[in-house]
Amino acid sequence: MRPTCYSRKNIRGSALIEIAISYATLVIVALLVFKSSVNATSTQNWTIKQGMSDAYITQETSLASRVPFESITSTASRWPMTPEKSTTVVTIGKLPGGIPVTATLYRTRIPDQNNLSNAGGSGTSSSNPTKSEAWKLQAILVYSVGNKQYVKSRTTLRAR
Repeated sequence: MRPTCYSRKNIRGSALIEIAISYATLVIVALLVFKSSVNATSTQNWTIKQGMSDAYITQETSLASRVPFESITSTASRWPMTPEKSTTVVTIGKLPGGIPVTATLYRTRIPDQNNLSNAGGSGTSSSNPTKSEAWKLQAILVYSVGNKQYVKSRTTLRAR
C-alpha cells in the first residue's frame, strides 16, 4: 500500500497556480526593465541637449567677439540697445531620427556707463578723454528638456 499525501484534485490545480506566479514574476521583471530603459533614455536626452546648447552658446560668444565694431553699434545691429532685445527661434541641433531641437535666442547690448552720451553712456570728456567705447553683448538661450526650461547666457565685453 502506497501512502499518498495529495489527492488527484490537488495536483491538477497546482500547475495553474505555478503558471500564474511565473506570469506575474515575468510581468514585474519586464516593467522594471522598461522603467530603467526609460530613465536611461531621458537622462541621455538631457545630456545631448546640454551639449547642443553649450555648443550653440559658445558659437554665439565667438560671433560677438569677432563681429566688426561698426556692426555692433549700427542701427541694423544683431544686438539692439537695452532695453530693446532681438528674439530669434533657432535650431541648435537634431536628435537621433532627425528630430530638430529648437531654442529661443535673445540678444541685447549694454553700454558702459563711462561711454560718451552719443555712445549710450553718461561719461564726459573729462571722465573719458580718449572717447573710448565699451559694450557688453549679451546672448541668452532658452530651451526645454521635457517639461523643464533651461537658460544659458553669455556676456562678451567689446571695447575700442
